[in-house]
Parts: sequence; C-alpha cells; structure tokens
Amino acid sequence: MNNSPIAVTSPADILAYVPHTLGFAPRESFVLMTMHGKRLGVTLRIDAHQEGNPEAFAASVIGYLANDQDADGSLFILYTNQPTSDGVKPFTAHAEALDTALHAAGMNIRDSWLVTDEHWITYFCDDEDCCTEHPLTEIADSALNARMIFDGSNAQRDSVTDPVFTGGHAETVLNRIAETVTGWAEIDPTDWATPVMSENRALWQDTTGTTPTEETAVQLVAALHAPNVRDRIMADTINPSNDTHETTLTLIGLFVGRPDWSRVDAVQQLVTDLLPFTPNEARAPLFTLLGWINWYKGKGSIAHLYLTKAQEADPGSRLAALLLKFTGTGVIAECTKSQKTAYQH
Repeated sequence: MNNSPIAVTSPADILAYVPHTLGFAPRESFVLMTMHGKRLGVTLRIDAHQEGNPEAFAASVIGYLANDQDADGSLFILYTNQPTSDGVKPFTAHAEALDTALHAAGMNIRDSWLVTDEHWITYFCDDEDCCTEHPLTEIADSALNARMIFDGSNAQRDSVTDPVFTGGHAETVLNRIAETVTGWAEIDPTDWATPVMSENRALWQDTTGTTPTEETAVQLVAALHAPNVRDRIMADTINPSNDTHETTLTLIGLFVGRPDWSRVDAVQQLVTDLLPFTPNEARAPLFTLLGWINWYKGKGSIAHLYLTKAQEADPGSRLAALLLKFTGTGVIAECTKSQKTAYQH
C-alpha cells in the first residue's frame, strides 16, 4: 500500500474522502471535519433532524470537535435530499448556528457543501457562481477517489448483514434457545462468578475468532437472550473489567480508554456468523449488539440500521430503543472523540 500523503486539490476530492473514512456513504447527515492548517483532522457524522434547538445542536457538536485540540478550522457538509426552497437551503438554522459556534471556538468553517443523490453545490455562498450544481460523477472521478481505491480502500465496505436462516428447522432452534434460557436460574448481574455468567463469558471468549458450530451457536445466541448475560458479554467486547460501575459506563458509551479494536472486530464477525444459525424471530439481540458495536466505532448510520432491524424483530426491545435514541440525537461513544482511542479503518 502507498503510505505517502494524499493530496487534496478540489472539493470533489474532499467529498470523495468522506465515505472512505466513514466506511459508508452518508445520507441525511451532517458531516464536520476539523482542519490542522491544510491537513484534515477528525471526521464527525451526525444524523440530520429538523427538530431540536439549533444552538443546542451546535453546542453539542462543538463539545465533540473540541477534543481535537490542534484544530484551527473546519469543513461543513450536509447530505440531504430535502429541497432548497426560494434559495433557502435545508437546515439553514442549524448550519448558521454551527457557523457561529465554530467561529467562536476558533474553528472557522473554511468551506461547505450540500450533497444530494443527484448533485453537489457549495452550501454557504453569496453569488450564483458558487451555487452551480455539480454532478456526482465529479466525486467518483476525482483523483483522490482513484488514489484511495488504488490503495485498497473501499468506500462501501460496511453494510448491514441479514443473511437467510440456514440452521435447520426454525421452530426447533427457537425452542432450544428458549429452553436454554429458561433452564438458567435467576442471575445476579453483579456476581460474575455464577456458573451461568462465567461459562457464557468463557464460551464467547473462546469462540471469538473462530467459526462456531451449530450447537455452539445456539448457546451463544441464548446468552444474548438473557439480558444480564447479554449486558456482560457486550461490556466484555469493549472492557472486560469486573467492576460493576465500569460495566455500566461501558454499556452507555462512557468507557474512557482505547478498546482492543481487533477484539471488537472479531466479536462483530462472530455475531455476523451467528445470524445464519438464528431464526428471524430471535435475531433482535444480535442486531442490537451489531448496532452497539458500530455505534462504538462511530458508524452511526450503520448502527441505526441494525438497531431498526432489532426493533422490527422485537418491538419490545428496550435496549434497541435506547440505543436508537443515541444514534438519532447524535450521542457518540466517548472513545470516538479522540484520534488516539477511536476506531481506525
């Protein structure tokens, strides 16, 4: 792979860079990028919603970007298909609030763009020349996009996985999962030494990085259907500490430190491998865990899609509903706020 610096020579280059660094093409999203002189810094993506106070929204964005202490400028991109009406672009109040807040924080917006499914234009502009519509082919054909593809980057490498069930008779598998969970005694969520808790934690630890058998898959999926065990397994993915308070903080994204991202990737792969063994009616905890992992990685759009699938599979899933609020309001995991601890593609 070519490790030499990548030159950015046009807006199309920057717009091509965004899906490569996020791992997906954002839609209905605000994307902010910090600048260090002429170098790009961190990238932040937040769902675009008209509701909510624009000033409060801008303050929350500043709270995230302020962690990049070397930033001296920023770039603003709005991805939306909402129409421009009488020359007024969508989300004007939010964009202007961001402009004011970033200026006050010493991170002036140096350039800005509006990207739809059909074209892109400059967002903040004072004359007709800068509001000229450009075709999306300019982004696809940009020098930077070609360079990153040549270097092995795939701007669409992340997607939502929902394979067909291939694990035999669905009703039989569902009964085995239910019988396994019912057979476990009431679990004390603070007692990591109980056999049910310790055996399931060990099984997830030992199976991560391998291909599960159908028999093992049933046990692993059953563990995710027991809320206390599920929470412990989720926390172990990021932080295996046995401290109850740390576990709680980890579950809501407040883990301070750098996760073992190679392990996180391996757990994500294991959960993905479990889906074909799992009937659709039992997939909600798996989709929830996949959504939570992607949220921890800073991939809010992918997380939102998985969590939506979790709610469709089980409308009563309280954890999926809570995490959907996180992804919908722009709440991000603590570790994504620093380049030193955030997930790196």
